[in-house]
Amino acid sequence: MGDNHSLIPLSERSPLYQLFISLLVILGVGLLLFTVSLLAGKLIFHSDLGVLENPSTAVGGNDIAFLKYVLISQDISLFIVPAIIILFILKPHDQSRLMVMKIPPINEVVLVIVLAFCIFPITSFTGQLNSGMHLPDWLSRVEDWMTEKEENTNRLIDLCMASDTFWVMILNVFVVAVMPAIGEELIFRGVIQKVFSNLFRSGHLAIWVTAFVFSTIHFQFYGFVPRFILGLIFGYLFFWSGRLWLPIITHFVNNAVPTIGAYITGMEKLNTPSEIPLWRQLILLPLPLVISLVILLYFRNKSKLDGGKIMDHAPLTNN
Repeated sequence: MGDNHSLIPLSERSPLYQLFISLLVILGVGLLLFTVSLLAGKLIFHSDLGVLENPSTAVGGNDIAFLKYVLISQDISLFIVPAIIILFILKPHDQSRLMVMKIPPINEVVLVIVLAFCIFPITSFTGQLNSGMHLPDWLSRVEDWMTEKEENTNRLIDLCMASDTFWVMILNVFVVAVMPAIGEELIFRGVIQKVFSNLFRSGHLAIWVTAFVFSTIHFQFYGFVPRFILGLIFGYLFFWSGRLWLPIITHFVNNAVPTIGAYITGMEKLNTPSEIPLWRQLILLPLPLVISLVILLYFRNKSKLDGGKIMDHAPLTNN
């Protein structure tokens, strides 16, 4: 009887068991690949691993190249490879993967690009509110640690976005926009959101929990709220469209625009806080907010017109 139970496909196991296996693959395979790539990168670039903890110590071209190499390795090792393994284990003979990765029609691509640009003022406004939040005095040590992590992460991003030539900018777009968009959407929307959807028996709850995990995992605490909003938008795009390329494209635009802006205007100007008062930003916010909601409602209504055939609605289990 035990032998027969062991032969049950993972896709027919309980959602909790699927979540356990998914975490095992991410932590086991992902961390192993990432560790190997880190050691290989240290030998290739002759850079100290300490630069990852304190990017401000990056003093040469080799260090910056090593940081970019690490970001690419992270996306491949922790996100892309585990996501592919998990998807094939959970749904070994399921053709819905073809629907998930099917290229969306051009009108939907245009819509999500417009959506991505409408998101900028929303995340900018909420980001400024978020950055002004402070913990109580008795949590001052926690806040100091959060501030240090935030500064190190921002420094790492600045080093990987700064460019003085067109071709360096193209490389930066690949590192900062292309790879994270593909890797993070594969693992968070393509895998985690689906597993949570089975576990909670609620697509909406799965989206919110996944967005929380997505924002937390970036360790940018003073940008938690805008990144949580991004996670919700990416999640609902996938939930209502069934096409992973739509959140990937939106995610890409969200990361690529500031990277290209850093090349055009320079990092210093890009990092200069907005001089527009918050009250004026609030007055201008309704227009991009309404456009964003209209676009999201378009995908929701389209999913209803399609007769509920969106693959993301279907559970990973076969029973």
